[in-house]
Amino acid sequence: MVAPPWRFTMLSAKQKGLVIAGLAGAAGLMFALTLGRPDPGSPVASSTPEPNIPTADVRTLVASPHLLFRHTAIDANYSHMGVAPVAEPNSQRGTSKLACERVSFAAGRGICLQADRGVLTNYEAVLFDDQFEPRRSFKLDGRPSRTRVSPDGRLGAITVFVSGQEHGYSSLSGFSTKTILLDMASGDVLGDLETFKTLRDGTPFSAADFNFWGVTFARDSNSFYASLQSAKKTYLVQGDVANRTLTVLHENVECPSLSPNNRLIAYKKRVGGDLAPWRFYLLDVATMTERPLTAETRSIDDQIEWLDDERVLFAMARSSQSAIQDVWVAPIDGSAPARPFLSQADSPILVR
Repeated sequence: MVAPPWRFTMLSAKQKGLVIAGLAGAAGLMFALTLGRPDPGSPVASSTPEPNIPTADVRTLVASPHLLFRHTAIDANYSHMGVAPVAEPNSQRGTSKLACERVSFAAGRGICLQADRGVLTNYEAVLFDDQFEPRRSFKLDGRPSRTRVSPDGRLGAITVFVSGQEHGYSSLSGFSTKTILLDMASGDVLGDLETFKTLRDGTPFSAADFNFWGVTFARDSNSFYASLQSAKKTYLVQGDVANRTLTVLHENVECPSLSPNNRLIAYKKRVGGDLAPWRFYLLDVATMTERPLTAETRSIDDQIEWLDDERVLFAMARSSQSAIQDVWVAPIDGSAPARPFLSQADSPILVR
């Protein structure tokens, strides 16, 4: 039991250290839950009967519109990148040799964020081609959180968790993020979003505690959107790669995802307490007006993927104790409730 504040000065140095460590650990866990699912570690089996999805050749599946995703079934292919047809996603499935925590792909180029778990866990980013063959890999500075590839395949974005000290400041949570942009052709890092100039209401905006995550690219690749957190507030920012600038547009936006027609941004908004904090919302880019996604009312931690201009995809765990996730689909007009779409999968990416 933690001692009340008025007794803190009576504790020994060792006891004080344990109290501080406990508070930091709890705060760090909540911050991690804000930005991405907890580290799954060893998968936990589910007693729920699973559908019998026939195995298919990956090369056959990619010949028509398909989904890439992280396979979450508890089998030999757990965490490998899977492929399924868009038209009937549970009719057949193929799996690649790439094991990914997060995956993204567009225009023949992809990113697979990997975790090599052992006594010490190492994280890598693997850039792969349209045959799912690795072209380049490099070490990541922390645990994978989010990744996206621009619609034309030119640029990529990766967000990882790092310690606050690595960013040059001390935070109670002990957690922070690092978000980089990549040239997908060369694999070169184009910049860390913390080095971009940020503007709010036309004036420079900066703070030591800036954290960026959840990049989503516009069709021209030069423009993108992301989340910025500072002083316990979260903002939507619009980025300009060429000018290396970020402009604050809206408050309380996490993990934005731009629709294919570039007119709407789907995101999660913090509306409740720590046990069920989020609801999905939609933001009109032209008017900056928002509305809830009424087809889904649960608190879900994911970065939405657009199936088309009228429907969105997202993943959620079957329970707090299960490593198995499923992808759901929801209409943005609220004409029907969200429903299961792709079994035993998360991190869905539509290959248009």
